Amino acid sequence: MRPFKLTAVALAASLVLAGPAAAQSVSAYDGLKKTVSVDTFQAADAVGGTVTADGMTAMLTDALSRDGRFVVVEKTSAADPAALIAASAVVRGTVTKYEANAGGSSLGIGGLPMGSMFGGRAGLKSQKAVMEISLRLVDSATGQVISTSKANGSASSSGVDLSLVHANSGAAANAGRFRATPIGQAGEDAIAKAVELIAASMRNVPWSALVIESSGPTIYVNAGADRSVQPGTPLRVYRKGRVLTDPSTGVVLDVEMQPIGAIRIDQVRERVSTAVLVSGQPPERGDVLKLD
Repeated sequence: MRPFKLTAVALAASLVLAGPAAAQSVSAYDGLKKTVSVDTFQAADAVGGTVTADGMTAMLTDALSRDGRFVVVEKTSAADPAALIAASAVVRGTVTKYEANAGGSSLGIGGLPMGSMFGGRAGLKSQKAVMEISLRLVDSATGQVISTSKANGSASSSGVDLSLVHANSGAAANAGRFRATPIGQAGEDAIAKAVELIAASMRNVPWSALVIESSGPTIYVNAGADRSVQPGTPLRVYRKGRVLTDPSTGVVLDVEMQPIGAIRIDQVRERVSTAVLVSGQPPERGDVLKLD
């Protein structure tokens, strides 16, 4: 029995998941990067609840950050009128299908002690999981839906089932291990497809930046080398005007943008650029900049 226990421990320590194939590396992107933010995913208890919602949000944020075509930013608070709207678009996701055990088999090999608080469960296991996510890309300025799409993912595991169980309550402690589970792998597969869908939709979103402040002849812009801005880039300056809302729902339908002038990028830092006025009136903090 002793050799068998050692084998079980070794297996338990080397969980191998045969999830989706590693994402193909994105070829170097040298165009201007657009900004996006990711809302917390929606997921009912029936499809994994908070663990799934937090796990999917973190994985999509990470995937978009690593993709190379975007800069992922934190959402600014609408309650702060001085805050700049940093993101051009907001991604909102919902888990619409979740099957952690779409197929598979399991063979128990006995308990493994894993400390005083948690007891271990281990077993040889083959498991298939599937997930579907629904995505909405929303214009951050108007709240209008730019596009909707769905992405499906699946994954299977073959190796050892390592589920941590709280010794007192019996509750599974899997929140921090979501990515390593079959359903987490299925979610990662769906997210890899979702990134391409988001990239396709973002082609219809104009590149934009914002004026941080204008001090004498120098204009500060909230985009730099991190967004592939280059010296000499011409930008048009727009000032937000009337916000047009639907009288019955209060939903923002459009925001009038008044052209006030043009600037040219002069010097580029990591996250900030400076520019000079080319024509029109000097811009103010919060004015919107778009490619000429």
